[in-house]
Amino acid sequence: MDHVEVHPDQNLRTRVEERPKALADLIQRITGAGAVVGFLDPSQAELTRQCFSRGIPVIHVCEYTLKTEFQIIDATRVNFLRKLRRKIWIWNAERTRRELLGFVAGLQCNGVPIHDAYRPNRPDAFVFFDNRVRRSDVASDDDLARKAEALRSAKPLRLIFGGRFVPMKGVLHLPRVARGLVDRGINFQFRIYGSGPEEARLVDAIRRNDVEDWVTIHQPMDFLSGWVPLLKREADLFVSCHPQGDPSSTYSEVMSCGVPIVGFANEAFMGIASHAGSGFVRPLGDAESMAEQIAVLDRNREMLIESAYRGRNFAREHCFEKTFKRRAQHFAEAAKSWRRSRTR
Repeated sequence: MDHVEVHPDQNLRTRVEERPKALADLIQRITGAGAVVGFLDPSQAELTRQCFSRGIPVIHVCEYTLKTEFQIIDATRVNFLRKLRRKIWIWNAERTRRELLGFVAGLQCNGVPIHDAYRPNRPDAFVFFDNRVRRSDVASDDDLARKAEALRSAKPLRLIFGGRFVPMKGVLHLPRVARGLVDRGINFQFRIYGSGPEEARLVDAIRRNDVEDWVTIHQPMDFLSGWVPLLKREADLFVSCHPQGDPSSTYSEVMSCGVPIVGFANEAFMGIASHAGSGFVRPLGDAESMAEQIAVLDRNREMLIESAYRGRNFAREHCFEKTFKRRAQHFAEAAKSWRRSRTR
């Protein structure tokens, strides 16, 4: 939620070095490296091939499927021709990415959809769920017991959203969801945290839907000292209207705090909800369906309590430390295995 700058002269536990801009300088810098970690992208194509020819193992990380990238383009407010040009570029970029899979020592996939997309090409692909919440900050059984007590007390349902106010996050759907809840007579409070270029439109949408008495906008807060404790103490349900399947760390982080999610059926949310056995998936773009689902949960709050426990248990197994350790082990093992295969 917060913007953090890291400066090379800070007292860090690792050295921060600017990446050389010229390819020749970069190749010289990484010669002799144990492994190179990059992002599966056309801009890395020549570097990847150069590393392959020099016997330097490369492990790339990837996130967006072709479908998700098209959805992100569709969510932007540009004309048809610009969207079409971007999609053609992405289509060609995808061909390059798949070609690069033959040159890498390993592939790390952030989320289920991209793992499913590339697994036929790379059966050894590693899947992870991005999460900044450490084990010590994951909701405890006592935290969940307090949430359950609040839910069983018939107090107003505490809805929450946090993220950038940009089209790809679907924030303009949120006032429509709130309007649907008001029309259904649901007693709720809806707090929206974030900032971004859509803020003025969001404020206007809240006014036009006449939900100012139920919906409030709040500025972003510090992730660890503000956002995480807030989720653990004061949120019953996270409302996600993402119209595209970016593997947002929001999903695992919100689950870490014992907050179930109701969200649009983008491929990332469907993937993590299936793995976690937690969450409530509604059709893409259907704010009325979202409101109806929330109304059902308000009348059946034990479903929310069960989903909170399931999500927390899943996220605890994918907390920051465990995820970081698994990824580091994969980097090392993939590089070692690749080197062995090259010397046979």
